Amino acid sequence: MTVGRAFHVGVSGLLAYSQALAAISNNIANVNTPGYKRQTTAFSSLVGNAGGAGGLSAKTRQHVSQQGVAMSTQSTTDLSIAGAGFFVTTKKPEGVTAADSRLFTRTGSFLPDSQGYLRNDAGLYLQGWLADPMTGAITTDPSNLSSLSTIRVASSGGATDKTTRVGLGGNLDAAQAVSPAARASLSKLGAPESPSGAADYEITYSPTGQPNQYAVEIKREGVAISSGVAAYDTASGALIGYTPKGTATPVTSLTTAGQTVGLADLGLADKTDVAGLAVYDPASRSMADYARDPSIGVKPDFEMQIPISDSKGGDRSLTLSFIKGPGPNEWFAELRARPGELANTANGLISSGKVTFTNDGKLLDTGGLLTGDPPSIAIGGSDPSATGSAPRWADGLGIAAQTIKIDLTGATGGLTQLSAPSQAGNVEANGAAVGELTGVEIDAQGYVTATYDNGVVRRIAQVAIATFPNPDGLQAVDGGAYKVTSDSGGYHLGAPGQGGAGDIAPATLEASTVDLAVEFTDLISVQRAYSACSRIIKVADEMLVELLDMKR
Repeated sequence: MTVGRAFHVGVSGLLAYSQALAAISNNIANVNTPGYKRQTTAFSSLVGNAGGAGGLSAKTRQHVSQQGVAMSTQSTTDLSIAGAGFFVTTKKPEGVTAADSRLFTRTGSFLPDSQGYLRNDAGLYLQGWLADPMTGAITTDPSNLSSLSTIRVASSGGATDKTTRVGLGGNLDAAQAVSPAARASLSKLGAPESPSGAADYEITYSPTGQPNQYAVEIKREGVAISSGVAAYDTASGALIGYTPKGTATPVTSLTTAGQTVGLADLGLADKTDVAGLAVYDPASRSMADYARDPSIGVKPDFEMQIPISDSKGGDRSLTLSFIKGPGPNEWFAELRARPGELANTANGLISSGKVTFTNDGKLLDTGGLLTGDPPSIAIGGSDPSATGSAPRWADGLGIAAQTIKIDLTGATGGLTQLSAPSQAGNVEANGAAVGELTGVEIDAQGYVTATYDNGVVRRIAQVAIATFPNPDGLQAVDGGAYKVTSDSGGYHLGAPGQGGAGDIAPATLEASTVDLAVEFTDLISVQRAYSACSRIIKVADEMLVELLDMKR
């Protein structure tokens, strides 16, 4: 080796150990930086001409795959990853396109910004899959960064939860007198018969619980001769048919002891007589009508109020009304909204039926009041273009459809008919009015859940985790983040805990992987090596001086 080459060897050593010193200094400076990954410097020898020594080179690399210890914090939106994944972030919260860069980080110190977007201390916005606003479902896509959105937790505003389930308890007094509207009679004196003569008849009407339909009992000269069901046309009120009990064929006349009387002569040909008796009918003389106008409806024997919430968090109220039927264990019932709250039903009627009980007072059947399994009612959404008679919310309310499951058997004993005063029991209903955000939590599977002061708990997103074939090949950028390189390989997106992505530990931050004891030891070693390289230059300089002095 020539003296001149010795100079170059010494300089290469100074440069290499200066680079190592810079890496150690960076490690020491970031000993308390969450998510920081320790850097090391690898040295390799250089070979000069003819195989002689040529000095050394240095290359600094960051141990991105090294796992740091999870440190507990007081923030529920602080996150660390126990595994090989990275949070996906962007530099801006909105308007992110495929051309915008995505950065990957282990720094999970996220907090809502002024608009409610989750952002870490380096100003990077957390990405994830958002929940469907209607169904709450979250669909993950492992290969499409464009499917991700910035996770936003509104810092103001509220959340609602419409009622979908009601449990109702209470008692109907078994000793309640039969309502006058549930059984009424009139006489037809001297009704003509054929082939000759006339007779006195008594006609008794009772509701069946179905619109425009009545149970009819007919007596001739005080002796019962027929009972059955009479059905009438909704528009005209004309008799559709009278079907005697035990038969399936409607009749137009009745024959007793050789004498025949026409139904028209008994007043059954239309609803004129039964309307005059003010018999209960959910279609034309209902309890819902009474709530709207007492002069045209039937006063209930008992009512229960059911508070519910609509899709906008508005307070609504359903009323369950009863009148005592003629049978010992039957009541006629209606469910209604407040008058004016339904688009196509002025009195608010939703459903009606005949509720029956067992001999020991337990609910036996709701008789059309509720349908389906489990029993429920359906109210359509506000829709000015909708047609039909099915109940739906008024157009001016602008609220969504609701199907409400109503349990009349499980809520604190359910609905009973016992020898005790009629009284409403507990009402257990889900749903909530408008509530303000009170907290945000993120669980180990990355689900972001918002809690509101009205009791609503809503899953709003899931954090996405990116993994790489060679995470140590990622290129570090400012803010403790990394970007993809050819050495790292392409990303794969996954939900926490799946495909090697690792679980998320909420309310923790990943500590720096720097060990001060190791760094100080390496610092001493680098300092000695740097001094030795400077000595090489000094000695080479002295030898060169000796060489020049030979000429003198």
